[in-house]
Amino acid sequence: MRTQSAILALVLATGLSAAQAQFAHDLPWNAEHIDGLPTDVRKAVLEKCAVHPDAGHYFATYFHDEIHLHYEHFHCQGVSFCNASGCLHQTFKLNAGHYRLAKTVYSSRND
Repeated sequence: MRTQSAILALVLATGLSAAQAQFAHDLPWNAEHIDGLPTDVRKAVLEKCAVHPDAGHYFATYFHDEIHLHYEHFHCQGVSFCNASGCLHQTFKLNAGHYRLAKTVYSSRND
């Protein structure tokens, strides 16, 4: 409810439509894209960056019991997760109630 009130206030203050205000609330580079990850995955991501990073909308994608991380959509001040082979992609698979790293590749594909 509080979020809806904040959006309404933004709409009234800026003259934005409700759809525009909702989009403005979810910025393209946003720490919430990391904060919303399951604990096991979030911990692994945060260990890669000394400062709290931001991530784009498609940093984490979900498929059944897997979470795919696409580091071309990850921003950590002064650190790059891409090289000549592509960008770091990791797959975490749910196993016995915990997400565990199942695959790490550098790829130019967005899989």
